[in-house]
Amino acid sequence: MRTIKRAIHIDFHTMPDIPDFGANFDAKAFARTLKDARVEYVNVFAKCNIGFAYYPTEIGVMHPHLNFDMFGQIVEECRKVDIGVTAYFNAGLDHEMARKHREWTVVNKEGQVIYGDRTANFFRNMCFNSGYRDYLLGMIREVAERYPVEGFFLDCMVVNPCYGNECLEGVKGRGMNPLNDEHVLAFAKETLLDFSREVKKIVGPEKFLYLNGLEPADTEGLRTHIEIECLPSGWSYDFFPAQVAYARNLGQQVFYMTGRFNVNWGDFGGLKSKASLLNDCWDALSNGVPTSIGDHMHPRDGLEPAVFKVIGEIYEELERYEPWTDHVQAVADIGILTLAGGKLDECHNGAVRMLGELKYTYDIINENHDLSKYKVIILPDNVRVTSVLKSKLEAYIAAGGGIISSGHSGLNPEGTGFALAEWNMTYDGEDPWNSSYFRMLEDTGGEVPDMLCGIYKQGILLQVKEGAKEIAEYWQPYFNREWDGFHGKFYTPADRYAGRPAVAKSGNIIQFCFPIFGAYMQYAANVHKHMVSYSLKQLLPEPLIKCEEIPTTARVTVTAKENKRMVHVKLTHPEPRGKYNVIEDVQTLSDGIVYLKGENAANVYLAPGKEPLDYEVVDGYLRIPLPKVNGYAMVVVEH
Repeated sequence: MRTIKRAIHIDFHTMPDIPDFGANFDAKAFARTLKDARVEYVNVFAKCNIGFAYYPTEIGVMHPHLNFDMFGQIVEECRKVDIGVTAYFNAGLDHEMARKHREWTVVNKEGQVIYGDRTANFFRNMCFNSGYRDYLLGMIREVAERYPVEGFFLDCMVVNPCYGNECLEGVKGRGMNPLNDEHVLAFAKETLLDFSREVKKIVGPEKFLYLNGLEPADTEGLRTHIEIECLPSGWSYDFFPAQVAYARNLGQQVFYMTGRFNVNWGDFGGLKSKASLLNDCWDALSNGVPTSIGDHMHPRDGLEPAVFKVIGEIYEELERYEPWTDHVQAVADIGILTLAGGKLDECHNGAVRMLGELKYTYDIINENHDLSKYKVIILPDNVRVTSVLKSKLEAYIAAGGGIISSGHSGLNPEGTGFALAEWNMTYDGEDPWNSSYFRMLEDTGGEVPDMLCGIYKQGILLQVKEGAKEIAEYWQPYFNREWDGFHGKFYTPADRYAGRPAVAKSGNIIQFCFPIFGAYMQYAANVHKHMVSYSLKQLLPEPLIKCEEIPTTARVTVTAKENKRMVHVKLTHPEPRGKYNVIEDVQTLSDGIVYLKGENAANVYLAPGKEPLDYEVVDGYLRIPLPKVNGYAMVVVEH
């Protein structure tokens, strides 16, 4: 099974009333355009979300104005130039079949099969507990038997609760309650997973299969890889860093599927700046994964040369880095915990953003991973301690590991108290104040001002036991921000110290009483970041990397392979412009310095040109002054 890299994901959803469909299409030119753009792998449309097939199907509905085997010609010509092809099927959407078989659609709780914005995509969805299931399985089998594709990509695999009669009978037949929304959702999920298992049997173990929309925890044993779909203009630039920090630890190849669009999928006239696309690709390289770029092909004219000119320039650059980016592992000091299912929340985005700004290296892991690899474990905001996690944390703490925990994290699953005696603190219930404050008691070198600072987001009431100490005091306001019938109490200054900590430390455990990571995503209070920075300096005095004269907007990461460590410095970052965040300019850096933990190196140079870099050993670190950096630089240290 080949490694997926320098890929293209072609969105191709075509309305029936385009009479000159495919008039100027040339499969040879299609494949040559991809090859010239250094593309190695392409995801190609077999059935789109309108419901049309792009091959002569005996089961489905071919596009009414298509009179040749477009999909088959693409597969044939791409194979001739050694470009891998997977077949795209939109599974969750099929508007042709929804029109002709309304009994195949999801019925929402209000009894509707059409709902929401009818000029968009998701105003009706397909039910997998209907005749649609066998229909779609038949089309997938048809393509698998006819065409030498390397795999299948099933899109819009979203669990939609269905309140149609057949589904509710199925819920009842399994001893569940049709009036319980969670039971209805659980039935829909199991139905979709059962369908996915049937797909896996058809596809077989030797070909790629990705089920886009289902959580990684639900597709173990089904998927062959992980594609992180993220158009940052719509998903936000905080989505990918957290997702990849988790996905790269799941034992399968991972890649970043971004897109060339200015706005979102289906934006035929949108092409992001080259700097913007490079930013996404550099993000991928910096996190140890390759890249796929999404496109939407014109139904008459085929691929847009201007788009692939930019993609070709980018992929040519990425190809030059591949001796140092193929089959690498990210290196991390810090493990950020999520629950066993791998669901990432706002707090994980906040933790990743903070650590990125502070230039710490991190992974996101769950309780089944090895904690001993990390010098610090972060439990962000609401990680309850299960029996599995409890024993691992006990061993980790006994071995001297450091822990930062915030909000409701660290509590037992019942939420009645801290799960481990090592916390040496008491949980005194929910925080009743919605406009409270903290005052830092420790010296932070001026990073946290000597004043009462806002907490902004409620958490728990915390108290220390003997042997633990307050790092920061908790101050309550005169009253809550609320309406009392006479006044809207918007102005809520601090009243008094509440006799309890906002932040406490016991041994190598630091507990925040409030959800500091989620609060950072909402309010971006720099004092919150500086509080986390202070905590990390206590627990991790010698991190893997340290930086000088590199701005908070930059990201610095480390990957490794064989005897090499690669330090990635990425400067590009988004700028708010009206409704969208945009990257147009490539920032430069002239006086940056990175310190990499270690006292020896056989060679230090800049990739891909191997220009040698001067360095010196300072206090256990390789101190490497950077040359002028334009947007991105990769420093290679060979041991």
